[in-house]
Amino acid sequence: MRIRHTLYRGLRLLPLPLLLSVAAPGFAAEKSPVSSGCQALSDWFPTTPFPDGNAFPQSGTLNNCAFHQWAYQMFLWLGEPSSSDADAPLNFETLAAPDKVLRPGGPDKPYPGRAAGEQPRIMVRLAKSKQTVDANDIFQAGPGAQVLVDQAGNVVYYTGLLNQDFWNFVTANKLYDLSALTSISPTQDFPVNTLELKLSWRVAAILDDQDQPQKVFIPNASTLFHTEKQTVPVVEVINGKVTDNTGKTMRAELALIGMHVVGVVKNHPEFIWATFEHKANAPDCSAVPTGSTSPVAGLPWSLYTPNSPVTVQNQFDVNNPLAVISSCRLAPYGGGNQQNTDNIQSLNASVAPHLSGSVWANYELVGAQWTGGNDAIPGPNGAPLSIQIGSLDLANTTMETFTQDTNCFGCHNGGVHTVTVGNSGQIVPAKHLNLSHFIVNYQAWLQAMQAKQNKQ
Repeated sequence: MRIRHTLYRGLRLLPLPLLLSVAAPGFAAEKSPVSSGCQALSDWFPTTPFPDGNAFPQSGTLNNCAFHQWAYQMFLWLGEPSSSDADAPLNFETLAAPDKVLRPGGPDKPYPGRAAGEQPRIMVRLAKSKQTVDANDIFQAGPGAQVLVDQAGNVVYYTGLLNQDFWNFVTANKLYDLSALTSISPTQDFPVNTLELKLSWRVAAILDDQDQPQKVFIPNASTLFHTEKQTVPVVEVINGKVTDNTGKTMRAELALIGMHVVGVVKNHPEFIWATFEHKANAPDCSAVPTGSTSPVAGLPWSLYTPNSPVTVQNQFDVNNPLAVISSCRLAPYGGGNQQNTDNIQSLNASVAPHLSGSVWANYELVGAQWTGGNDAIPGPNGAPLSIQIGSLDLANTTMETFTQDTNCFGCHNGGVHTVTVGNSGQIVPAKHLNLSHFIVNYQAWLQAMQAKQNKQ
């Protein structure tokens, strides 16, 4: 499989070797901004270096802007080619799927646990069952079979990814074994530079067996979205329930519409929780009703039904689970104080000129959230507002469509988690590692499998 690369098409107009070089790691926070305010930093361009979390600004230099800068620098680095090879995958495309390391007995291949060209697992968010609850079951947030369906009538797909620091931490501590997960210290933190991603995808086109468009939903998608050609499960309603466990697959051109970028920096083991969206996803709820097109080259909204009222937004129909859903964003820039909003807007505006001509000019930082740091890990009910900082009502319209009344720490915290596996509710005891739902869901699945074996 050859992945379509659209990231730097028309961007920067640099000589190819310079454009494709990968800079040595180094967080850019000590470099000068390109102008005043919360701005892109000068050494992000033309090639963005990896934002090493060990060099993250410490007390005395730390401010709201630094966290958003880390998020945007990481997003840009993830979109860089991983080598100077003309067909090299982008950095985020080289990351591992969680089920390649969080599996009984551990990984059977070195990082990233898959052969060259093998795609990560892509699924939809389903009701939890023994088939779907595992390290990958972190897709559309919300209880039960809440499936997001775009304006073309297609389900939205999701991918979970983790980096080598996450992988090495799991393997060094044998966290693929239940005994290791249950015995690890409740205060054990993830190491600096641990990174996990969650990506959401629209179906841009259904492809034939020659990877040619058979049915097109987004004309010229590769000029406006980052796109990939992937094999995805066919989703159906069987006995009244949505499932992607049909055994059927299809080839599709997928258009990236959202990305959670979540990583650990020094003195912030709670992770920085940042999210990006395509500008054509959905309007802010305060702008509803609105017209049929987005600001992106007159594109129709991906997730919003034109001129529909606020009262019908973000509603899932249990009686018609594959119905088109109209969505809007409850909290522009994830809320927070005015400085937080101003910093996000300023940073988006300062990055934009450097992405002119690239598909990535059509994506923007929605917001980021963190705590006061120094092991201020959110507890069972999420971090108290007194220690939360940044975008306090942060949600991504493609991933938390139905749960925008909470924020990242409302679900991702170090408290006790109850996960439904099949017909049983598995209780995962409180620990800092529960911040990652890769860990939570995998432990719940292992516990359920052990309980099943004990009954036999």
